[in-house]
Amino acid sequence: MRGVSDQKKWGFSARWIPEKSKAGQLFFSAKYWVNPDLGVGIDYRPLVDQVRPTVTYRFLPEDPHDWKPALIVGSGVDDFSDGRRSVESRSYFFTLSKALPEFEFFGVTPAPYVGAVWIDKLDVLRTLVGVNLRHEKNSLMIQYSGTDTHLTLSHQLSDRISVSGIYWGMKYPGLGLQMKF
Repeated sequence: MRGVSDQKKWGFSARWIPEKSKAGQLFFSAKYWVNPDLGVGIDYRPLVDQVRPTVTYRFLPEDPHDWKPALIVGSGVDDFSDGRRSVESRSYFFTLSKALPEFEFFGVTPAPYVGAVWIDKLDVLRTLVGVNLRHEKNSLMIQYSGTDTHLTLSHQLSDRISVSGIYWGMKYPGLGLQMKF
């Protein structure tokens, strides 16, 4: 979710990372935006036949003309590890994010974020940090999830569809597709 609304009501995404566990290999998500700040949806993992609810709420929208960041909170289920074991768990997160147009260089606009995620089954709070580097229709997302770094290189095919190459945990390659209507 961006810190500013793009006014699309439906969002669909798919992710395929063949080297991950069955729960993480193939993932589909559908989200309906009740209003520009509240998104509710479901995540589906067909290889383990699981459907889970997800919610995202933007408490504060980003001000594109000021330094005011967006504050976003949410909950969903994902696969996590603590080095010894891998679990599927509900998590609760918050992030502060801000696009920095004043620092645009070579046509790239950085949008850093920082936050935290509580992972229920691991009973742990982890730091989230990352940056999205956008250049026209391309972007590179560098994320640190509290244990691993992930890279996602995306290309926007239209204002509704984008495709991504994923390097999960800096060891598992994958693909992503996002659609908005």
